[in-house]
Amino acid sequence: MESVVIEKLENLDLNKDEIMKRAEQIDKDIKDGKYSIIPPLSDEEQKLLDEEIAKRAPPPEGVPEAVDFPLHDLVRELELDKPVEGTDPEFYEELKRKDAKTVYKNMKEVGFQVLAEFDLEKLKIPDSIAGKYLPDLARRFVEFERRVKRMERMLWALPREDRSLEEDRFEILTELLDKSCQGMEIWEEHCERKIPLGHRCVLEGELIHLITSKFDLIEKICGEFHKLKGMKSEVDDERDMLRYEIRHCDMIFTEIHEKFLKSYLDMDW
Repeated sequence: MESVVIEKLENLDLNKDEIMKRAEQIDKDIKDGKYSIIPPLSDEEQKLLDEEIAKRAPPPEGVPEAVDFPLHDLVRELELDKPVEGTDPEFYEELKRKDAKTVYKNMKEVGFQVLAEFDLEKLKIPDSIAGKYLPDLARRFVEFERRVKRMERMLWALPREDRSLEEDRFEILTELLDKSCQGMEIWEEHCERKIPLGHRCVLEGELIHLITSKFDLIEKICGEFHKLKGMKSEVDDERDMLRYEIRHCDMIFTEIHEKFLKSYLDMDW
């Protein structure tokens, strides 16, 4: 990080006082976590987590307490969020402002060579370039963990009575959430395996894009939950649609998992 600060200052045409002032500001930004790839929990997230932990019964003797954010701990342990040396911290700040589809869907925005939109077995991305994006990919999976907790609270807060249409809708929405979270399990399974970094960028990007789309759908339905109250025909249509989304997850997750394994075994996709 120090080398990045020095490089930034060398490129500035300022007098000594202005240089020192700018250096102090950059140092303060770093200490305040501005350039932290994985930001800390917000005050609201921390408050809700503390309340949730306070309500839990202690685990049985000899059983360790549950980990609230296992992917976060894994990312920190493996240093997957460590920026590539020499990369401008603003590069990662800019990635935070872009959605996964913009950045990672077949890596179009990165300017790599893809001979055909779905001909990814011919994809060639230099590791020296692809590696810059891995900390951002890890950040997005950590943020999924936090988002899942918010979505679980949102689902449990839905108004519903036993054996009602609303209860049926709640159940299938939780099924879709559970199925979407399998994408995080796939990432966890493969995050330590040695595969070409270009392949990893594409596959993790596809996982992130798929999970995000399902999470967005769940949140949209929850936000408009009241609109289908008592409307059996429309609820049936919604259920059929969500069943399709679950099957779609199964199909794409299977494909991505197989591609991860083939990359690990140095096989063509």
